[in-house]
Amino acid sequence: MATARPTNGPGWGMVAVMELSPQSWAVALLAAWLVGASKAGLSGAVTIAVVLFASIIPAREATGALLPVLICADLIAVSMLRNNVSWQALMRIFPWTAVGVGLGTVMLYFSNDAQVQRVIGAIVAGMTLYQLYRKARNLNDVKVSRHPAFAPSMGVAAGFTTMVANAAGPFVLIYMLAMRMGKLEVVGSIAWYFLVVNLFKVPFAVGLGLITWESLAFNLWLTPAVVLGAVAGRRLLNHIPQSTFEWMALLLALLGGLRLLLA
Repeated sequence: MATARPTNGPGWGMVAVMELSPQSWAVALLAAWLVGASKAGLSGAVTIAVVLFASIIPAREATGALLPVLICADLIAVSMLRNNVSWQALMRIFPWTAVGVGLGTVMLYFSNDAQVQRVIGAIVAGMTLYQLYRKARNLNDVKVSRHPAFAPSMGVAAGFTTMVANAAGPFVLIYMLAMRMGKLEVVGSIAWYFLVVNLFKVPFAVGLGLITWESLAFNLWLTPAVVLGAVAGRRLLNHIPQSTFEWMALLLALLGGLRLLLA
């Protein structure tokens, strides 16, 4: 598969985008579709989109290239699920997420693509395996959610991973499931969380050279796929039972984490 390489400076330019093969463009469109589907209901699918983007664009640059696509999908998801949200749960985690975004910015400044992939892959795979273990053993998540360190740890971890590789889905999902919310409230709260956080990340990504006018032009080509994915994800959500939804989201997140770790 052809891979776009950075041209001049820390970002990647239009020349690199135009050199993408048809196969790579197909992967990019699939990733955008998955982002839309994820934001509208299939939460774990966004981690697969992260992996797909990193397979055609260097991992560090892929972080910035994917961010506007995510924001587009966030706006669609919020418009669909604006009344299904727990602001109390969100306000517990937002301040700690900001701390994590700051830490992630520092890491991106000093790290290369290989380091970004392996660190995020290890974190995502490890945390998702832990949550799958808890579900398989029917352990009580309420005790975890009441621990004073739970919201801060999930917030910092989510902020760090979303800034470094847009891969905070497993941490946010674990946090929301621990709050014992219904299926639609989980998805709606996640949608609002990522809209706020992804907008907060934009100045940091621009400062690091990860978002450029050229990368934004690339994003415009992917917008229709995001919209189609959002429509499909919303319809699928209405036909998926709560338990199936949780298992599927966690398994997708695990697959994405392992792919990042072993790439």
